[in-house]
Amino acid sequence: MKSFTVKKLAEISGVSVRTLHYYDQIGLLSPKIRTEKKYRLYGNDELLRLQQILFFREMDFQLKDIIDILDEPEFALFLQKAMKYFAETKLG
Repeated sequence: MKSFTVKKLAEISGVSVRTLHYYDQIGLLSPKIRTEKKYRLYGNDELLRLQQILFFREMDFQLKDIIDILDEPEFALFLQKAMKYFAETKLG
């Protein structure tokens, strides 16, 4: 399994380490593993989730709404609704 430190994930994604810590704190993006020394390690699944978070942030969704969307079992349906919302409100 490929794993990324919080610093490496921040570099890859363009968000700050503090932002990743905050996402962990609010339950939006938790690391796959915490080492004995409390280091956060993220895997490919977390990298994909971060990509989805950044997508919704780009569309001006609030973090609490992103949590609800990503944790919804029928995420694909919500993704379609989000795309429709974006097209209607952002693209005219």
